[in-house]
Amino acid sequence: MENALIVNTEDCVGCNACEVACKQEHNLPVGLRWIRVYSNGCRKIEGKLQLRYIVTHCMHCSRPLCRDVCSVGAITKRDDGIVLIDEELCIGCRDCIEACPLGVMQFDEDKKVAQKCDLCVNRLDRGLQPSCVATCPSHCIFWGNTKEIAGKLREKKLLVWYKAVAT
Repeated sequence: MENALIVNTEDCVGCNACEVACKQEHNLPVGLRWIRVYSNGCRKIEGKLQLRYIVTHCMHCSRPLCRDVCSVGAITKRDDGIVLIDEELCIGCRDCIEACPLGVMQFDEDKKVAQKCDLCVNRLDRGLQPSCVATCPSHCIFWGNTKEIAGKLREKKLLVWYKAVAT
């Protein structure tokens, strides 16, 4: 069973609470952000201008290219789909950063290692949600089984459609 972190950007209000929670959880230095919120400008929705946001983070790919190019085996994938970097094994070559199709891997200049979202694996192993999920005031970040999340989002779209038709 593969899990995923999925963001429903239609409900994101751009508050950056996920970024702050992640930085605090992982004690990240200035500059490093494992989840990022970007403004995507205004759009006219139902006759009103609304701000929209894009949220980027590691997608813990089914076939992670970062893992494939790591010559020292520092990047692994757990059975639950979480892709992790072992900082003890990382030699700082940055090949994984170049290979990442999403551009979400980063290099910690102080530690001289590649870093990325680890889905708060220590929290997950204790039965808790990733910090970004637990902190999001809009409840637009989901963690869990990919099929279940997709079902929730489809259900929500149907509810929104139903409300629009009913009014």
